[in-house]
Amino acid sequence: MATWYSSGMGLKFVLFLAPLSCAAAQLLTPVWVEAGEHGQAFARVVAETEKDCPVAQVDGMNQMFRLRVPVPTAFRPACELALPAGTKKVTVNGQGLHLPRPDPEKIVAFGDTGCRIAGERLQDCNDPNLWPFERVAGTAAAMHPHLMLDVGDYLYREDMCPADKQKECGGTPHGDNWETWNADFFKPAAKLLAAVPWVFARGNHENCNRAWRGWGYYLDTHPWTGVCERAASPVMVELGKFQLVVFDSSSTSDNSPKDLVATYSAQLATLNMTHGWLLDHHPFWAFQGPAADGSVRTQNSGLAQAYEKGAPKGIDLVLSGHTHLFEILSFGGARPVQLVAGNGGTKLEDRTLPSFKGSEIRGFKIDGGQSESVFGFTELQKKGDHWNLTLRDSQGKSLVACTVVGHEVSCKDLKR
Repeated sequence: MATWYSSGMGLKFVLFLAPLSCAAAQLLTPVWVEAGEHGQAFARVVAETEKDCPVAQVDGMNQMFRLRVPVPTAFRPACELALPAGTKKVTVNGQGLHLPRPDPEKIVAFGDTGCRIAGERLQDCNDPNLWPFERVAGTAAAMHPHLMLDVGDYLYREDMCPADKQKECGGTPHGDNWETWNADFFKPAAKLLAAVPWVFARGNHENCNRAWRGWGYYLDTHPWTGVCERAASPVMVELGKFQLVVFDSSSTSDNSPKDLVATYSAQLATLNMTHGWLLDHHPFWAFQGPAADGSVRTQNSGLAQAYEKGAPKGIDLVLSGHTHLFEILSFGGARPVQLVAGNGGTKLEDRTLPSFKGSEIRGFKIDGGQSESVFGFTELQKKGDHWNLTLRDSQGKSLVACTVVGHEVSCKDLKR
């Protein structure tokens, strides 16, 4: 049994997991599981102090979580346990963990989830209809997925809440520290963290100029060194025949410098998969929504250039975020299907394209797709040789249904 309590402004949450003893550790988050490189899995948890790392029972044997060091200034300690290949059952204080399974058949995806407080760009963090991340995560957990894919951008509370906006965000923390990561991610994501193994992508909000410490210390599966890496190496997640590469696009922009394009193309050139997926933050080929003058804007030419130079093999689907909406595009088989799932909670893009008919991106015509500006998540279910993709709102209602076969997609608008 798990019990949460709050103190102060409700920003501190301590999880006590039964059965308890007088020496039980104080844990500030649920224990979550991440799928990492080549089938390696990790269990992680944030603890009250460095002495609070718990003991797990791994296939009946006690194993101690280890402290991730060095602990960054202004952060609570993270504890980690690498799970041996073939592990069948893991419990922590009597609670079973959800382990990655081979060939997952039900996957949920979303990202861009934090509550934006940056200059004049302000979101009402206290209204669950205007910042519905906790509802989105809870609804996704209730779907009982086998795997959760997060396309990045976790921390949006970058500035102090303005004095005249206390109703919307008064008392909220800000900056790259434990309190903000807890408010923007760990607390609202708690149900989903406990319900399913995750794969995390790094967003531009976690680049070396922003919240890289919280990203690297809490979520990244690369070894933690306390030093920011601009473009970390790709991580190949293999779960049975299911292949997913996690690609670090956090430093890119629409005008990516040539050295970064060269780095990305070299990394992409190493990829050789069979019907694999690529998970990153920035779309390789997508629209940002019409500009004020009505013209169509595409984004991230730097990544598109890198893809063309690197020519990775065997990718069927690219899952990204960055633009705060749902969008899916196919290019007549000439490119992988591009899914944008940046609708997890951050203020939505209010301009979407009414139609993709006749549109092109870098010379490739779009032959199928859909765009919706609505909070929610994407559910992907394997059916034989294809995937059925459903856009669901924060309550779980189906809005768009698509079928993805290889590099092709066909969609049906369920709202009509």
